[in-house]
Amino acid sequence: MRPLPRDRMSARRRIEASLRGERPDRVPIFDLIQNIPLIEQVTGKSLTLENSLELLLETIGQRLDITRGVAAFNPDATLRHDDGFVYKQEWWTTWLVERPFDDVPGLLAYIARNIREVLNRKPGDMWTFAGRGNVWGLSGKPAREQFLELQAGAGDNVVLFPSESPVGLDTAYIRSGLELFVCAYAEAPRLVSEWLEALNWAEIQRVHETADAALSPVALVYSDIAGKNGPFFSPRFLRTEFFPRLARLVEAWHTRGIHVIYHSDGNLWPVLQDLARAGIDGINPLEPLSGMHVGRVHRAFPHWILMGGIDASRLLAFGTPEEVRQAVREAIDQAGRTGRLWLGSSTEIHPGIRPENALAMWDEIERCGYSA
Repeated sequence: MRPLPRDRMSARRRIEASLRGERPDRVPIFDLIQNIPLIEQVTGKSLTLENSLELLLETIGQRLDITRGVAAFNPDATLRHDDGFVYKQEWWTTWLVERPFDDVPGLLAYIARNIREVLNRKPGDMWTFAGRGNVWGLSGKPAREQFLELQAGAGDNVVLFPSESPVGLDTAYIRSGLELFVCAYAEAPRLVSEWLEALNWAEIQRVHETADAALSPVALVYSDIAGKNGPFFSPRFLRTEFFPRLARLVEAWHTRGIHVIYHSDGNLWPVLQDLARAGIDGINPLEPLSGMHVGRVHRAFPHWILMGGIDASRLLAFGTPEEVRQAVREAIDQAGRTGRLWLGSSTEIHPGIRPENALAMWDEIERCGYSA
């Protein structure tokens, strides 16, 4: 696709300028693409299991400046792990559907075992809601080599550092089930806190083993701690068991020269100052329907990178292209002029989003520059 005249910078230079506090030639485009019709429309090719990663990378290279979570399309499957956890896999999504325990004593016994497993980690190991993984994966290739292969497919686009970085809390509460997790913390707070500490420690070790600012200047650190009406947990709990560990993980990335974007869905207003004190450099995905409007967040935290911001729940799924274009212009007018906005969907380009609306969003960002 031929760049518009105002596109004087490469995608990488655009992101690097923004990270330096400079204003690039236009607002950078961020997104996570999980929409087959859109990929096929951009590439002009039919997506299959065999070529899904290739076509996704081609779409990223043509339309975005920065992305995250790059992975091949998954066939529908039920995955039963040796530890008794069962997962459902579909499209680009995996979710936990069965656990090897159904009460607090069973969970506490699992936690004690898992702490030992986590502390006996091997280089490259990481723990997410889906259990233990390793950045070397099944290929046995070093993380750097795998990343360079992805980067080559995406062209000049900046790919956030591979294997997005879990703080540890949502690894714990998703594997437990939220209700059992809360009950376990009430019954055995010291053991659960030790578990959270082990998960956080293990991720910090992985950061020091794999981080390389020459590959990617940005990492995404995540923990979904909120719904549309506010955090799932009390501020007191988060200030005891979450924010100190988030700060240590952010510092690990910073010591490697890498900026940190923090990801959590939902309404984060009650804890935004806590996130700021943890040292993050920006926030994602900024769901408007949760009150996380880019203009308001930008006014409160003008130094933050804001990544996302265009509603994916209703607007991109059910709105018109002109309504999408209007939302883009408003976001740029409210938060884009300092160069600290990387605009895109408020979660991802999911299967329910109309391709014409995603294209209208990206086209309008390119067309506007900074003149909304």
